[in-house]
Amino acid sequence: MVLRWGIIGCGDVAERKGGPAIWGVEGSELVAVMRRDAAKAEDFARRHGAKRWYTRAEDLLADPEVNAVYVATPPYLHHRYTIEAAEAGKHVMCEKPMAMDVRGCREMIAACRDNGVKLMVAYYRRTYPVVKRMKKLLSEGAIGEPMLVRINLTAYYNPPDAHREWRTNPDAAGGGVMFDVGSHRLDLMVYLLGDVEKVAAFTGTLHCGYKVEDSAVLSIKLVNGMHGVANFNWNVGSGSDEFEIYGTEGKMLARPLDKGHLEVYRGKEVEIFELPPPKITHWGLVENFVRAVNQGEPLICPGEEGMKTNLIMEAAYRSSEEGRTVDLSEI
Repeated sequence: MVLRWGIIGCGDVAERKGGPAIWGVEGSELVAVMRRDAAKAEDFARRHGAKRWYTRAEDLLADPEVNAVYVATPPYLHHRYTIEAAEAGKHVMCEKPMAMDVRGCREMIAACRDNGVKLMVAYYRRTYPVVKRMKKLLSEGAIGEPMLVRINLTAYYNPPDAHREWRTNPDAAGGGVMFDVGSHRLDLMVYLLGDVEKVAAFTGTLHCGYKVEDSAVLSIKLVNGMHGVANFNWNVGSGSDEFEIYGTEGKMLARPLDKGHLEVYRGKEVEIFELPPPKITHWGLVENFVRAVNQGEPLICPGEEGMKTNLIMEAAYRSSEEGRTVDLSEI
């Protein structure tokens, strides 16, 4: 079956990331798009070969030719449109983070399960060559038993018109630097190393003038006993992108992760890999989605997996607010 997509939310992410995979991958094609601004919806459809454009999501979901929906809106709309798409019998690929809270994630999973459709969350870094290599090396015991994971992600994001940006509006974005970009790294931690048991965190706005956090620091205990530390910052003038795993026999350092540079140390020996990311970030996700629908291949990031990052973040916010360590079983 060819996946005939409708895109809800034709902004920057659909333009540069999810969209090019949808109209480029074999067995996948773009049929319809929706954006409230009619001129922008029509322009997007014209430029990318969609047959139809809509200004209301319900009209796109009623389109009988559409059998899969890409929800590429700000996070506050993920829950609504995923459930409505599922109830319309459409498979769903939803942008990250999955929902505003864990409760919303659970309702999205239930709706897709009850209506017999697939649900994928677009944590696309799971498909990066450097991440695949790290997962393979871990499975081979390349650094012994993993003991510690360290994540350091910093940048400076304080636009002069921040009050107009949805990313700095907690009602639209759900959170700040941790929710927006930190979520990708927390997802990779789960993907590579397993589930999280407890979180202690500080989150807050230390420098920027907006209402979402510009800083988050997490101390993490994984179910397998490993420890983790993570910091996410939008208030640091020098960027960092480090994902590091330390084991009983060595360490692997991806820095910068998004460039695909990986150093693997075993005692005094070091091996260096250069594994750049794909030019189209969502390509592997859409390929996997097509195979999942047609051949039953497991989704690389189904809703149940996407929710795990929301669990960590919700625990972190609660920990910061209440000044205590939070067990994820409480969420």
